[in-house]
Amino acid sequence: MKKFLSVFLGILIMVGTFSACSKPSSNQGSSDNKSLNKSQIEIIQATNPEKLPQVARDRKDTLIVGTTAPNGTFNPIYSGSLYDSWVCSLIFDGLISNDAEGNPIPNVAEKWDISEDGKTYTFYIKKGIKFHDGKELTAEDVAFTFTAICDPNYDGPRTDAVMYLEGYEEYNKDKENKVKEVKGIKVIDPYTIQFTLTEAQAPAIWNFGYGILPKHYYGFEKGNIKKLKDLFLKPMGSGAYTLKNYKPGAEVVFEKNPNYWKGEPKIKTIVMKVTNANTVVQELTSGNVDIDAVGKPEMVELIKQAGFFNIYSYPSNSYGYIGLNLRDERFKDKRVRQALMYGLDRKGFINAYYKGNGQVCNAPVSPVSWAYTDEINQYEYNPDLANKLLDEAGWVKKEDGFRYKDGKKFIIHWMTYTGSKYVESLIPIVKDNWGKLGIEVVPELMEFGTLVEKVYDKREFEMYNMAWSLSIDPDPSGIFSKAQDVPGGNNSVGWVNEESEKLMKQGLTEFNQEKRKEIYKQWNKLANEELPYLFLSYNKDNVAVSCRVKGVNPSPYIDWTYDIQNVEIVDVK
Repeated sequence: MKKFLSVFLGILIMVGTFSACSKPSSNQGSSDNKSLNKSQIEIIQATNPEKLPQVARDRKDTLIVGTTAPNGTFNPIYSGSLYDSWVCSLIFDGLISNDAEGNPIPNVAEKWDISEDGKTYTFYIKKGIKFHDGKELTAEDVAFTFTAICDPNYDGPRTDAVMYLEGYEEYNKDKENKVKEVKGIKVIDPYTIQFTLTEAQAPAIWNFGYGILPKHYYGFEKGNIKKLKDLFLKPMGSGAYTLKNYKPGAEVVFEKNPNYWKGEPKIKTIVMKVTNANTVVQELTSGNVDIDAVGKPEMVELIKQAGFFNIYSYPSNSYGYIGLNLRDERFKDKRVRQALMYGLDRKGFINAYYKGNGQVCNAPVSPVSWAYTDEINQYEYNPDLANKLLDEAGWVKKEDGFRYKDGKKFIIHWMTYTGSKYVESLIPIVKDNWGKLGIEVVPELMEFGTLVEKVYDKREFEMYNMAWSLSIDPDPSGIFSKAQDVPGGNNSVGWVNEESEKLMKQGLTEFNQEKRKEIYKQWNKLANEELPYLFLSYNKDNVAVSCRVKGVNPSPYIDWTYDIQNVEIVDVK
């Protein structure tokens, strides 16, 4: 339910897609997403497969995939970064998945029914699915997984998947362990489970796609959620691969699960090897890495010249942004946020960095989405207007060229991450552009995992930059709702807006896609006006896949882990 993402991109919201329909209906595992904007996928075929280095030819039973370093949060209801989610995709299976067009399809559940009122989802689990220790996956494991997200001490980013279940509030607010179960989670029999919502929601089917945890392995007493965290580095699921070894900052090694219920994987070993912007081209062209994302056009050209890679290029279902801590008095003022947007030459940066491979972003929705709109403020670079807004906000420029208010100089400490050409290119532009406005910017570089912890867990930051990989469904509540404004939640910046909450709820409960589109158009206009983020860029994803690898076909909604059991290594002549 995820997509392959360029190396610089950071946090993933693991929600799925929406199948357009006028009302809830019985679903046997497929649904036509007729209104989905189709992305143009360009495939540059390998021109000289014979150039494949010997080191790659000799690696008969191992696939090596380049990655940014995972954080080690190897649990599907806790994983926060894209790279941790890749690990979880190999190890765990969810009730449902999606196809290349973004339609829901069966996975652990062979089919599902949705009640006439749209509130009750009944899933029928396939028999004979085994966890890695040989014990069968049943409805009890599914119930345990989603009940864990409801736990009073759960502090991960998946709350939006359960918060509308009947009985969630009672179970979640009960600190004395008097409420033993969530009313809206009901095990009918070992292979049938039912979820009941307090109200019908258009994209609710995608709340049930997270990997299933085996109750006998992860089981804990209510409130003792630490048990799950203690097993982050010892994950066990029903997936195609098991975790063999994890070296933080270096690699994650997996071995195939020979008893995988979808069929024995064709590749014995998979290695997620940490690469960065400085090493990715060398690692690929030397044959040491089989799959990786490459960003800049000149890097793509070098990979193309190597001759033994198929390169998949497509618009990314994602966007890059700068996050400001809106709990900070400086950034609570919308005029300041708007001034920073007007005062940053985003188009100049994007043209210089992407060289035609990206475009300016002005709202938190991707151009590949059916909810995308460009009928919003474009925030063209306008230093004069930026200065005017800062003046109005009471930030006075003094003789030293810097702005002050209440005796305090306007200094922004910007937390960002190492190993990124994107960041290296962005820093001097931000410092220069905002410096001319009278604002001093102090970058603080750190490892990506450290940045994630500071931003999402501790919320100790003034400014940071990351990017979101999005679901096909445009519901933004998994990022911007008030419920996500908690430690570990996705609303790290603390944007809470009454009109936003109202529109997000309307969007969730409207089943007519055209009406939903109008609701999200209003919401995106609001986000564009209020600026919970300083929106930066959209880009194209370019994924290099060695010609010796068959079965990997990445797209905006499909990543390299998709149907991994069918991916194979072939001899190249």
